Amino acid sequence: MSTSPLAAVLLGSALLPGHALAQAILLDPIALSVVDDPSGQIAVSEAQIRDARTGTLEDLFRAEPSVTVGGGIAIAERVFVNGIDEQQLAVSVDGAAQNNRMFHHTGTNIIDPNLLKAARVDPGVAPADAGFAALAGSLAYETKSAPDLLEPGRRFGGQATTGLAGNGDTATGALALYGQQGPVDVLVYGKRATGEAYTDGDGAVVPRTGADMTSFALKLGTQMGDWRAELGAIGFKDDALRPYRANLGGVIGGRPTPETRRYALDQNSQTLTLRRTGTDGLLNPEIRLSRSESALDTFDLATPETPAPDFNTGVADTVSLVVQNRFRLGGAEVTAGLDTARSHGRYEGQYDGSVLAFREDRTNTGLFVQARGRHGPIDYSAGLRYDQSRFTGVGGQAVDTDGASVNAAITWHVTDTLSLNAGASSVFGGTQLASVYELDDFSAPDAYDALGATRGQNRVLGAEWTQGGTTLGAEIFRTRLGDVRKGLTARDLESEGFRLSARQDWQGGFAALRYSDTEVTLDGRGASSFDVRELGTIPGAMLTLEARHEVRAGLTLGGIVQHAIEEETRAADTDSDWPGYTVVHIFAEYEPEAFDNVTFRAEVTNLFDRTYVDRASYGSDYAEVVGQREPGRSIAATAVLRF
Repeated sequence: MSTSPLAAVLLGSALLPGHALAQAILLDPIALSVVDDPSGQIAVSEAQIRDARTGTLEDLFRAEPSVTVGGGIAIAERVFVNGIDEQQLAVSVDGAAQNNRMFHHTGTNIIDPNLLKAARVDPGVAPADAGFAALAGSLAYETKSAPDLLEPGRRFGGQATTGLAGNGDTATGALALYGQQGPVDVLVYGKRATGEAYTDGDGAVVPRTGADMTSFALKLGTQMGDWRAELGAIGFKDDALRPYRANLGGVIGGRPTPETRRYALDQNSQTLTLRRTGTDGLLNPEIRLSRSESALDTFDLATPETPAPDFNTGVADTVSLVVQNRFRLGGAEVTAGLDTARSHGRYEGQYDGSVLAFREDRTNTGLFVQARGRHGPIDYSAGLRYDQSRFTGVGGQAVDTDGASVNAAITWHVTDTLSLNAGASSVFGGTQLASVYELDDFSAPDAYDALGATRGQNRVLGAEWTQGGTTLGAEIFRTRLGDVRKGLTARDLESEGFRLSARQDWQGGFAALRYSDTEVTLDGRGASSFDVRELGTIPGAMLTLEARHEVRAGLTLGGIVQHAIEEETRAADTDSDWPGYTVVHIFAEYEPEAFDNVTFRAEVTNLFDRTYVDRASYGSDYAEVVGQREPGRSIAATAVLRF
């Protein structure tokens, strides 16, 4: 782990209550259950979701240094929590388990922030009802429905959003229509973003980075007394010419490859839910049937020399069923149930003229119980899962495993101002599916013999002090993933580090400083970005400063400073350190008093026009890898009309 004079100065200031400019690790949490888990959740605030409405996941998590997002373009964005790839987390959208096993040159779960009602991260310790294989935690997205958007007393409404960003001339347009008639409500949403390739801080064009994104959502709901049924479908599409490796600017040397190929990415999720909305008594059941799919096609371009070029098709999908009941037992809220999911990854393609097809499947069934509550000055959460997992390999090999998972977390409110928290979990992950573009001819009878059942071990210990408008926080963490899959070998991945935070609130605003220092190792040794692809990244030390202030009624100013501290490479095969950088983003948002249904926003991202590759992006530790540079300065304007 690394430090710098700038980090020391900022953190020294943060630890002085009278001058604290920061925020605790819990960011204005949006509860997804009646009782929150006392395990260090990170919940994106409503304001942060609004800020990212015309952006991507990178904009959504920009203020939280322990949640990093790599990739300069939307289809290449991958989310890392404490340096661990989201492929090692339980990821859900509206409760639908996501099969996040895709190409390492693209993202695995991409969602339009403008659709979001809430986003929550459980770093490390996740509850049992977060789903199967929450090895390094969980990531849950919840999207909006008509009742979330309708104003009181109205049966119909709509929202139109339009935006223009100067760097890349990116135009964004979104329209949401929603209404309610009797017990039935509906939401229809669509968004389109298009643009040209953006330029970096040096004014150089970063080829094939123009926006070409379509997202949509349809939500149907009906309220029947204490019961609500909801059918939802969301999707994301990006179809354009991209760099041959979509998350890279290129590779110097190596095997010859074309400069570009076509990427067609289609991700979608559908969920049917029936639940009792009350929270009284012993019977508050919920039944959730869902399907998620991520499909990626890549096509090399035809040339006179290769009139029938190579192509690749990858599909990863999951069909899942959850039946659970939420009830109160004494002073605790208990969730108990079962879930079952069938996932598969399929690859078909042509490589060097040879036609290939491979597939792996996994079926998992689990029983779980999670209790949350308060006893005196202690908030607690504890849960247990038992899972049976059946894996089928490329050659039909059957690998059956089973195991238990346990988690526990407490927050002890020592005084009115000081609280201590601790959490631990041991999580069974079964035999992991390969990413679909990593599938190969694994047909030998003993091909999977080296793979064991993956297991995650997580520990968290922290403290928080609050006095008036000042909040200070500190937390140390460790995650160990044993027998995590890398091709046909089992590896051991570890992430450990600490977070410091402080927040000062005042009338009309706040300032928040957050620092995260994380070290990731593979098999006990320093790792490169190549070593940990699809497992993690090398975040090192990251620092953010977020501020927001309502200058007067309707006018808010704010911004975020991101500072990545130079990180020395510890891998044996790398030849470059991870460079440091500082990036500043500012905004002004105005809601005219005479037109309270209109919001105008102006922002400048990368204010000082820095040239940099995001710390979570691949390849900065290799001199021969040209990382995908982030956009230089961009001036953007957004208008939102509610009707």
